[in-house]
Amino acid sequence: MPGVLKKLEILGRKMLHRALFSRVSYDGVPGSVPDDERLERILLLRQDRIGDMIMTLPLIRRLRELYPCTRIGIVASESNRIILKYETGLDIITYRKNPGGFISSLVQARNFNPDAVVDMHMHDSTTSFIYALSSGARWRLHIDRENRLPFNVRVSAPQDGHIMEAFAGLLSGLGRKLETTELKREVSLSKEETDFAEDFWNRSAILPGDCAAVNISAGGENRRWGADRYARVCSRILDMGLKPLILYSPTDHSAACAVHQSEPDVLISPVTPSILHLAALIRGVTILVSPDTSVIHLAASSGIPVVGMFLPFDPSLPKWYPQNVKSEILMASDNISLDSVSPEIVSGAVRTLVSNIVRGIQIEGDQ
Repeated sequence: MPGVLKKLEILGRKMLHRALFSRVSYDGVPGSVPDDERLERILLLRQDRIGDMIMTLPLIRRLRELYPCTRIGIVASESNRIILKYETGLDIITYRKNPGGFISSLVQARNFNPDAVVDMHMHDSTTSFIYALSSGARWRLHIDRENRLPFNVRVSAPQDGHIMEAFAGLLSGLGRKLETTELKREVSLSKEETDFAEDFWNRSAILPGDCAAVNISAGGENRRWGADRYARVCSRILDMGLKPLILYSPTDHSAACAVHQSEPDVLISPVTPSILHLAALIRGVTILVSPDTSVIHLAASSGIPVVGMFLPFDPSLPKWYPQNVKSEILMASDNISLDSVSPEIVSGAVRTLVSNIVRGIQIEGDQ
């Protein structure tokens, strides 16, 4: 039954796309919104993953600074909108996949009545295009590339380098140059989340700076690495004079316990009610070890050095590596699993990063 509903959902969106597409004209596509255009409302489309929202957030904040008298809205997914929980000055519209929720969110986009809509995805998104047209915006911005969807402003943005530069270039198409220097990157937290973390560290009788966070959870089976491998890395981290802190999603609690069983001196994080609690928990740790997940971007946003394990399936992946933070990128030899990345390779990467961090830590073999 769920499979049938999914097919009906996809069919419905295709029909809606065709109906809207037929009404669009886009002759003489400009590369930016005209200079004399006054933008009273801007709607951003970011209905995707948590990591993407974490990376985009600093640019959204900069956009608010550039347009202090403009209302800024954002279409966010049910999962990634939590990153905006404590952001001020934003109208948030939640994208939902079920037909009723989806139509309701389109009505909200229409009622927001934006002058300009910016699709923050760097690929064709039928869903974004439906939002853009449904909103009634005069200007619909997309990055300038081969694209089957007729957005009426195609912005020339950097194609090489980090994805943040491309995002900044795209948003500059609204009419004001958006710089990426001195951005506020940390995710905003409340006292609830910071108290949660402080309580854990007080009970552990250890400081975050004496810990190396090791995230064992990943979204896909091919990014799982095995409790025995993580235990071996934790053993080497202990040899370096750091305390491993095991991070995990609730479904991986048994794997975290397996690591602890092999290495009783590791810390196991408490179950985090949300990713904001996780953000508070890892602030101040010395380093993060993790497969490719949103936790990498969360750590990088707080300036935490990262050892990341990646699969090579996406040729654009270098654009999405952690930015403005020390990192060691470890690439698997195939897309099937991370097994080709050995615990010894990960331990060596940790040693390299930690040895470059001035924290007064004496590392074995570096005397």
